[in-house]
Amino acid sequence: MTNHDSRLWPLHRIVSSQNATSQQGFTLIEMMIVMFIMAILAAIAVPSYRRYVVVNAERDTQAKMLSLQVELERWRATALTYKGFVPQIVDSNGDTDYRYADTDDNTIINVPAGSGDDYTYRITLVDGDTSGTPKSLVTNSGVDNVTGRTWKMLATPNPDRYIKKGSHIMLTSSGIRCMTASSITIGAEDCGEGAQVW
Repeated sequence: MTNHDSRLWPLHRIVSSQNATSQQGFTLIEMMIVMFIMAILAAIAVPSYRRYVVVNAERDTQAKMLSLQVELERWRATALTYKGFVPQIVDSNGDTDYRYADTDDNTIINVPAGSGDDYTYRITLVDGDTSGTPKSLVTNSGVDNVTGRTWKMLATPNPDRYIKKGSHIMLTSSGIRCMTASSITIGAEDCGEGAQVW
């Protein structure tokens, strides 16, 4: 070994021992503190986010109901009745169609449009005469002078999705605009006690 090599050897040893001591990881306590802080943040953020998702779905549904109200009034302006109304459906591709989600009964509109069973809210649109069984504005019977004078919409959240804790929302041609956390039926006159106006 030359003198030159022997002088570098202790320096090399010092440098490698410094590298070994500088390559330390996290201690278990530091990791537990980080996990504890993340758990607290998650406990605050997750419920807030879920509530945001529910409120956003309710607002989308209210907007759709108001849009349907405008369509209904346009229909009545030309037909002089609400009878025969079929809603406009614009799918995610921007294609426009006129139909109900349930082609047998002609009473259901899903939010978002074209979502099938993956809907967040389902709007039931029926004739506003609640004296009997609620019926569609699309009637196939002959002359019916009762159907088509008024209408009623009730939006209910999908019970199989995260949105199931959303409000039940009602809108009628007589001016009722209410929402409630309790379950109501399409035959109800209003949203009941504890309801709020939207």
